[in-house]
Amino acid sequence: MARRPPAAGNSKDSYRNKGRGERKSTEKESKKTTKVSASSGKKEGNAESRNKIQNQNKPQNKSEKQYKDGYSVKDLGNFQDENLKRDYKKNIPSQRVFYENDFIFWCRKCNVPLIGEKCNTCGEAGEKITLSQPADVRFAQGYDNELIQKHVVRLFSCNPFEGRIVLLNKIPGDDQSMEIIADGNVVGILRFDLKLLDFTFEPTIYGSKLFFNPPYSYDAAARIVKIKKAKTHLNGKNVSYDLIEDFPAGIKKGDPILIVSGALTGYGISHIDSEDYQKKQDESTAGSRVLKSTRSDEEIKAAQVLKVKNITSDNPIQFALSEKRPTMDEIVTANKEHIKALGKNALNTIKGAVNLKEHKGKPIFVSFSGGKDSLVVLDLAASALVHKPFTAVFLNTGIDYPETIAFARNYCNDRQIPFKEMDAGNDFWDTLREKDHPTKDSRWCCKVCKLNSSNRLADGKEHLSLDGKRRHESFMRSKIPTMDTNPNVEGQLNIFPIRDWRAIEVWLYIHWRQLPYNPLYDNGLERIGCWMCPAAFQAEYERMKEIHPELADKWETYLSKWAKRNGVSEKYVNHGFWRWNSLPPKMIKLAEELDIGIEKNGN
Repeated sequence: MARRPPAAGNSKDSYRNKGRGERKSTEKESKKTTKVSASSGKKEGNAESRNKIQNQNKPQNKSEKQYKDGYSVKDLGNFQDENLKRDYKKNIPSQRVFYENDFIFWCRKCNVPLIGEKCNTCGEAGEKITLSQPADVRFAQGYDNELIQKHVVRLFSCNPFEGRIVLLNKIPGDDQSMEIIADGNVVGILRFDLKLLDFTFEPTIYGSKLFFNPPYSYDAAARIVKIKKAKTHLNGKNVSYDLIEDFPAGIKKGDPILIVSGALTGYGISHIDSEDYQKKQDESTAGSRVLKSTRSDEEIKAAQVLKVKNITSDNPIQFALSEKRPTMDEIVTANKEHIKALGKNALNTIKGAVNLKEHKGKPIFVSFSGGKDSLVVLDLAASALVHKPFTAVFLNTGIDYPETIAFARNYCNDRQIPFKEMDAGNDFWDTLREKDHPTKDSRWCCKVCKLNSSNRLADGKEHLSLDGKRRHESFMRSKIPTMDTNPNVEGQLNIFPIRDWRAIEVWLYIHWRQLPYNPLYDNGLERIGCWMCPAAFQAEYERMKEIHPELADKWETYLSKWAKRNGVSEKYVNHGFWRWNSLPPKMIKLAEELDIGIEKNGN
């Protein structure tokens, strides 16, 4: 990547030279690539059993059945939606978007994630790790780690991931759902439960094996249920009282549990509380060890103690975490050349677009929301447009987080970047007096708070706008081109220089460049936007109430009055039903389970 000329007032800020963790490696690049296992730096000899569990994206057998979208039968295991599996089996093309770059690499020698195949520290090739779609993986930070600590310790009285840099990969779910990746393996899933209005943790088979190893096995012993040896396989089975040898105290209905059956170890979900187990143990019907249809449905259901999710004969010692605990500096160093390559491509995109003959002389703006993606684009613009004037534009919606407003202003002021704040004032609250609040399926707020301000920016004259939207952010943005006219803003041509980046690449760039970022990311928010946005996760709304109770009180005062006018209950508001005009199936089901009336006055 070419070095940018020194900018006024920032002569030391060279794009090439300024980077976090940049140092010359004292090790020679290895000419050999060593195949490694899925959990440590050991060679492949111990990885055979682990590969049964951890599905790495290896070359497919040529004879393997292929489906219309290019996926094979092995890929069906990655689809959590049963309808998607059915459609692929029937060769029905899916309407859902699938991303091709759904993988990262992992250097087993250095124990670091890689965005390119080669580790820039040791020179060895990393192991390919396939991610669940949309594969917008990121680093856990700040409050994320506190959340993992809280829920893992609550279940197992210890946390094997404490003090480690772990990745979070968002996956489809009723609300915020994330895979937890440690040492290159998915060790658990963190989900926000719309019933409980709290997160829950469930280990994977890989993660469950960790708790059978010292020192974690000592603390986790109180969560291990012992099952008698069964004549049939246990995976996916409901287990009755007569098959249980030991069911520890303190287990609650719905809790993930660890399971031992002879030489088998794994995990499952408890159907009952420990207290109920003790009460009903003597009432269990003798007979079949694993539930079959020889009893009535009522008897079978009443006798169920737990469901085995996954249990294998693999020795837990094979799944021990690596002794290496790399720092963020070391991770950045291992990815340095890959980050530079991404930056160079983005710089070329910006330079190529603004230097087109038809674009010369047009004003250049950088859409700066105060979020991580627009932060990277603004830094890239400062490198690419040294000899061209540009202005950072912040659309103050009137319902932005105070931290976001302060960060956007201070960042540009500290770097002497021309800054223009388009303030929507009280437009949101004024409109709210005339109509109901915005919802996921009726987001009038975007027009009132953003588009109206955007259209005042250049008064309809043609202009260029550098934007940080990325394809992996959502399925709605999955097909954004490199450049596109904005049909809602007259005269605006949007340029998306980081459209193909994943969140991990955005964060690696930020850490490499040592850029300050919005503190809300360390405070539990994955997405930075309006603090009451109906399109945000309910999990983020609940976190907002903890961070800014004064803002939550203002909004819930409105919602309380709205609920009374519409004849809906407080529970309707508390569980987030207000975020839709027309409720989706998942919310209708939730209302039935919680006995919440969903009919509004006049409907």
